[in-house]
This record gives sequence, C-alpha cells and structure tokens, in this order.
Amino acid sequence: MKSKATALLTLCVLSIVSAYGENLPMVTGVFQQQVHRVHTAAQGLPDNDVTRVWVDARGQVAVATAGGAASYDGEGWLPLPEVSAPPRPELDRSELDGLRGVAGPDVAARVVARHEDEVAVAADTGLYLGAGGEWRMALPRQGDVRWAPVDVRAVAYDADGVLWFAAPQGVGCRVAEDDWRLFTGAEGLPYNDFTCMAAGASGVWFGTSNGAIQYRDGAWSFRQGRRWLLDNHVRDIAVDGADNAWLATAGGVSCIAHREMTLAEKAAFYEEEIEKHHRRTRFGYVCPAELAVPGDKSTGVPVFTDNDGHFTGLYLGAVSLGYAVTGSPKLRQDAVNAFRALAFLSEVTEGGAHPAPKGFIARAVKPTSEPNPNPQFDLEYDQRRNQADALWKIIQPRWPVDATGEWYWKNDSSSDELDGHFFGFAVYFDRVCETEEEKDAVREVVRRIMDHILAHGYNLVDHDGQPTRWGRFSPDDLNRNPAWCDERGLNSLSILTYLSITHHVTGDPEYREVLLKLALDEGYGMNGMTQPKCLPGPGGAGHQPDDNMAFMNYYHLLRYETDPRLLSMFQHAIYTHWKYERLERNPFANFIYAACCLGKARTDHWGDTDISPSPDCFGDAIDTLKRYPLDLVDWPMSNAHRIDMVPLTDGAASGGRNDGKVFPIDERHEVYWDLNPWALAYNGTGTRLREGFPYLLAYYMGRAHGFIGE
Repeated sequence: MKSKATALLTLCVLSIVSAYGENLPMVTGVFQQQVHRVHTAAQGLPDNDVTRVWVDARGQVAVATAGGAASYDGEGWLPLPEVSAPPRPELDRSELDGLRGVAGPDVAARVVARHEDEVAVAADTGLYLGAGGEWRMALPRQGDVRWAPVDVRAVAYDADGVLWFAAPQGVGCRVAEDDWRLFTGAEGLPYNDFTCMAAGASGVWFGTSNGAIQYRDGAWSFRQGRRWLLDNHVRDIAVDGADNAWLATAGGVSCIAHREMTLAEKAAFYEEEIEKHHRRTRFGYVCPAELAVPGDKSTGVPVFTDNDGHFTGLYLGAVSLGYAVTGSPKLRQDAVNAFRALAFLSEVTEGGAHPAPKGFIARAVKPTSEPNPNPQFDLEYDQRRNQADALWKIIQPRWPVDATGEWYWKNDSSSDELDGHFFGFAVYFDRVCETEEEKDAVREVVRRIMDHILAHGYNLVDHDGQPTRWGRFSPDDLNRNPAWCDERGLNSLSILTYLSITHHVTGDPEYREVLLKLALDEGYGMNGMTQPKCLPGPGGAGHQPDDNMAFMNYYHLLRYETDPRLLSMFQHAIYTHWKYERLERNPFANFIYAACCLGKARTDHWGDTDISPSPDCFGDAIDTLKRYPLDLVDWPMSNAHRIDMVPLTDGAASGGRNDGKVFPIDERHEVYWDLNPWALAYNGTGTRLREGFPYLLAYYMGRAHGFIGE
C-alpha cells in the first residue's frame, strides 16, 4: 500500500515539475517601471502651492499655483502671462434645470463629465446621468448588490468611454447599461476619501486626502509618502499623452511616469548606484549613505552599520551569482574585492592593545583617521543596554584599535555576522573560484573562523575572553538554558550550516563529524525543525532578520546535505517555515525555497509529502522584483489608513492586504529582505539612502537557478 502511495506522490511531483518546467525560466521581458519625477520651485515652478494641473491644447502640462501659472515644455517650466486655469466642464442652463428637476433645487454639482451624448454629474446627493434632456439618478448594480451613492466626489469617462465614479462608499465603473463593477476595500480599493479623478490611456487615477490610487489592468495600486508624492493630499490630477500622471499638491507637482526596463537593466541601475553612493573604506564595504539634505543623493556619505559583515556577505553572494549568470568581468572583480573585504574582518581583530582570539570576526571597521567612535559606545551605553537586557555584555572598548593603528574594529559580533560570512564565502567558492589559489584563500578564512568557534566551546569569543551577546551555539545554551529558547532553532541551524559549508569547502571530515554529533546526538537537527516565526504566524514573535538568516542557512544546508535523516529534518524546517514566509512576497526566500525544494518530496513515518513550491512562488517573486522601487531613500510612508488592510493579531502597528499577503513592495517602506514587511508605518526622514543589493541578490539567485529568463 505504501509503495502505491509513494508511486502516486512521485507521479504527482513529476507532474508539478513538468508543469513548472514548461514555464521556467519565466521570461520577464520589458515592463513599465513607475518613477516619481519631482517638480517644485527648484525646477522652475512659480510656487510650490499648486492648485490645478491640466493638459493644454498643445499637449503640454500646465499648472496654476499660488505664484502664477506655468507650462512644461519637456525640459523646464515657462511662465504663462496672466492665464487662469481653464474652466472645468459645467452644465448649461437647460441641463442644470433638468438636473434640479430630479435632484432638487439645492443640488451641488461638483464634477461634470461628458461622453458622446451623455453627461454625468458627481453631486452631493448622488450620481446623476443625463441624455437627450432626460435625467435620472444612477443606482449602480452588480449582481445582487445595488448602491445609492451619496457624497459623490468625482466622475470621469476613461479612454474606452467607460463611466467611473468615486464616493466614500467606493468606486464604480459601468460595463453595460445597468451592469456595474463596484469596488470597496474588500475588492482591493486602497482608500476612499477622494478629492479628484482623471482617466488615461491605460487606467484611471484617483486623488485622495492621503495618497493617490491607480486602477490599471484589473489591479489597484496605492502611492503614498514622499517616494511617490510631494504631499499626500492630492488636489488635482491630469494624465498626459504619454500616460504619465501629474498630481497637484501643496508641495509641488508629482509626475508618476513610466520607464521601460528589463530586470537586467534594473540590476545594472543598482550596481551603478552602489558604485556612486555606497562604497566605504578602501575595501569597498557596501553600506547605506547618510544624506545631508533629505533626498539629495549628491550629499550622501557612506556610513558603517552594526552588520557590515552580514551585508557584505550578502553582497558577495549577489555579485558571485551575478558573475555565474552573466560572466561579467566587472562582477567577478566585485566578488573578489568583496571576499577580500569580508576576510579582512577576521584578520583585523588579532593584535593591538585588545586582541581577540584568532578567527574572531569584527562587525565593522573604521579608519582611525576618522572620529573615534568609542565615546558613542562607552560604559554608560553598556550599562543602559544591560538594564533592558540582562544578558547584554559590558565590554570596553567596543571599538578597539588594531595592531597597525590604522583601524578601529567593532566587537561583540553576532550570529547575524557569521550567517552573512558563511553564506557569502560558500557562494563565492562555488560560483567564482576557479584556481586552487582562489579556493585555498576561502578555505583558509572559513577554517580560521570555524576553528575559533570549535576551540571556544561552540561560541564566538571576544577580546575579553567571554562569548559575545549573540554568538552562542553550545548545547549547554541551546538545549539547557531557558534564556536561549527563542534562538534555539535558528542558532542550531546556523552552526550546522557553518560546519556544512566548512566541510564542503575544505573537505576535512572533522567538520562533518562535529556536524553529525550536534545534529543527531545533541538534537540540533530537531531543534531546527521549528523556528520562532512559524509558531504564532506572520508578523508574530521573533523578528524579521531571523527569517532572512534562516533562509540563508537553508540555502546551503539542504543543498549540501546527503544524509536522508538530516535532509528530512531540514526539509521539514524549510517547508514549515515557508508556509508563513510565502505570504511576504519575498523573492529571496521564494527562490531559495524553490532551489531547495522544487520537485522534491519529504519522507517521514507518515509517508511522503510533496514540498514543491506553490504556483504563486515564482509569480510573487518576479512581481516584487518588477515593483522594487528605484528610489531607495528612507521616506516616511503609511498604510495604516487603508481600507483594504487587515490588521494582524499583534495590534494596529502591523497588517497586510486582504488577500492574506503583505502589500506590494512599492507600496511599503521596506526594501531590505530582513525588515518587517507587515509594518504599516515608517517615520523616515529622507536622510538615509539604502543600497540596492537585496534586489541584486534575489534577481541573480533567480537567474542562477533557472527561474528567471530575460
């Protein structure tokens, strides 16, 4: 009986792989990338306070501002002498009399739209339609649902002559004489406090008191925050002949335009941005940039972070995969340089007045020619942190000087750093290294770090001779210390990953023996079968970086493992984890899951389980890559007021779209895969420019495994 079930499952898996195979790689081709083009007084507007926007008879965009009118000739704004905005469509006397006969003498006609012989009126008391001198109140109906809209804010006909209206009840479009489509938050409408509306060649734009909305190709998009709008209260909208939306606000004119791109061109854009704005020190660490002027990238200076090693490891993985896909000499050199930068973090800690044991890794380095960072991380800082976290280490200095006197290096390194190091080293070894000399360099640094951990009882030990706050992997801590309950699963998988990679790179059986001891005798394989995030559901306990690190570990742990017992445990871990992670539309996690599980079945005492990814795995991943914003400045943004939002159980600070998944990435602030995509608001200041390497990592991962084609 079991053999029949196994055969049936095998057939099912093969069918799934065959179906996927017909569509893989998914050819993405050219798509429309939305971009925000800013127009303020700095770009030539008479004033930032813009009240009207329209397209004139010449096809040029014109505006009315508090300082006068102007038109845009494609290069700059030209003043219009004593010109007021053109009058909006109005009703003539007979039409107004006819409307009053139906709606009453006090009806307020807010917006008038015309198409052929029909006139539509958005009024305070409803939506009214007139034709041939006859007027009636429209009562839009979809199936068994009929609306009697009031407080109708806007009305328009689109390029196909379809009538649209917007009211606090929602949005409606007429598809036939008495057949409408009605949209509320349940149907994906993001918000309903409308201020204006304009139709273009490919969709309809709506202005609201807190953001702009587009309906295009059957889908809703929301644009809110300075990434997209100079002010969230949209006063007027016009759509030009190129289908670009021009939005009038109190802060200027926002043009949301379309730029044709491919995913490869988008990768090239981020690579160029990294070279311009994000290289730090002579090693070229890729770091965020602090902007002296909000949004002005020319004022940016790259700054260190607590996780330079982690991020450098991810960047090393990205450019290594990129080289494997493209054969680009530039990406190969970027990988070589990133490897050298990462390796240096385990060398700089030896020697000096406060030497760490050999193989200890620094979080970051900083030239001693720059201001001393230690006053910012003094004893008072440690004591303050220790009051909130009793396990916080009190260790001084936190930025020792190295043996050469050239570098400060930051201590108290964590599992985050180790995860990044080993991930980057493994991808670099597999995808870039060709000569034995290159491979030996990786073997040396990987062995140096791993031997440090083993020599110190499975701990990362700092210059004070004690384990770091987050660098503990011993059975005494993970299996017998309640304080490490939350980290138990992730840290168990982490050290198994380090050992697996070290064994893979060096070929030394000693590391495999230690892995088997921890995985089987100490139960680390079972520890990893549950992650904190898996227990309460999306957005629950645990924090987002843990998800990211877990998938980084899965990537090598599952692909290198040959023991059926361990492989079953690791498959259970990733399968259970991804059931929650798939809701986050994360291409990095989705492609890792597919790389590890596509066409696979897991076997346990219950039988065989198909663990191939669900059909939305690739579609969500590619959609996120397409939507990944070109503007990576940390602008403020909020989705807390949306009517298509469903709050999570942990309170109003977190929520997602009513399809159960997170909002698309171009509608939320998060651009790193380890930030919380369920957060509804972000109070950015526009003074930090993020690096685009998360896009590169996910994109090249998809390309390297044959999931994406150009």
